[in-house]
Amino acid sequence: MDLVICHPSLRYKGGAERLILEIAKKYNPIIYTADGSVESGYEAFREFDIRVIPAHPAEKLFVFFKDNRRVSISARAGFRYFDYKIKDDYDLINAHVTPSEWIRNKNERVCWYCHSPVRQAFDLHQRGMQELSFPNKLLMTGVLEAYKFGEFHVLPKIEKICTNSEVSKSRISKYLGRDDAEVILTGLDAKRFHCADYEKFFFYPSRIIPEKRFEYAIEAFKKFGKKGWKLVIGGALSDSKRDLDYFGRLKKEAKGANIEFALNMSDRQLRDYYSRCYAVLFSAIEEDFGLIPLESMASCKPIISVNEGGPRETIVDGKTGFLVDSPDGMAEKMKMLADHQDIAEKMGKAGRKHVEQKFTWARCLGQIDKAFKETANKS
Repeated sequence: MDLVICHPSLRYKGGAERLILEIAKKYNPIIYTADGSVESGYEAFREFDIRVIPAHPAEKLFVFFKDNRRVSISARAGFRYFDYKIKDDYDLINAHVTPSEWIRNKNERVCWYCHSPVRQAFDLHQRGMQELSFPNKLLMTGVLEAYKFGEFHVLPKIEKICTNSEVSKSRISKYLGRDDAEVILTGLDAKRFHCADYEKFFFYPSRIIPEKRFEYAIEAFKKFGKKGWKLVIGGALSDSKRDLDYFGRLKKEAKGANIEFALNMSDRQLRDYYSRCYAVLFSAIEEDFGLIPLESMASCKPIISVNEGGPRETIVDGKTGFLVDSPDGMAEKMKMLADHQDIAEKMGKAGRKHVEQKFTWARCLGQIDKAFKETANKS
């Protein structure tokens, strides 16, 4: 199958990029992007045919967002995908993070794996606007209106939509008006993870962005309060002003507590922390899916997560981890596990088995292959 993949940027390491990489290994596609830099992303992308879509004249309108790299990349990518006609022969196009699905404007047979609708335009709109100054609120309002114009222009044309969870499926239905999205759970290579020990620290790895709500876990750790224990926050920190400001606030909140920040770790370092930690914390806001719980369970570590979003679909509450409704509830479960290592180990083993049975790449890619064939046969 001759496959084209569209994704705005390859400079990040997240669930979307991991899925794209596994698909690329299977199909050896051409990858069209607006930002071909992989220096801080997965080096394995260098093995593939990466093509950067030429700049669009209208991109100059978004010079105001140079301090927010993600918004800047997305805005530039929107113009490029919307106006680009692919000249290569292909069977279908697999689009991923918005606005890569806009490639459907001038090209047919698109299977869009929607990791989530743009949350800043919908369920996180009010929260996001509160972070901005008045001039930037006006600018962001214009950007989001432009996004909605492009999105709702292209949406009816897209032949097939897949997504990562029932949470994302419900958002696609509620905000984008498409009720036909197919849920295909992403996979995880459990063999890459192992358990070395149960050292006296909790681990919360994720990108350092406000949506991951690290302050929730910090508050829980402070309430936990047992001497000799540590919280390690590990994740990628970008150079955008928004993310740096958020990191500054986190450091202030962590002051005086035994909290360590381990930034921009390699994959090997990440797996090492997973292997040695006692348990993993997760407090992101209504996460679409969330790889962190899967990686925790694959490492034989119990996961303590907020009771919202994708983790409700991946964690078996009371068996592979806990779902909690407040920082107090998280602290309570931390204390219980700290006092009963036998329970922590039992939950960790159950989690590993759960991941090995339900979240394999063979299952995921098999479902994706069926979706691709269905899309390729449409004209």
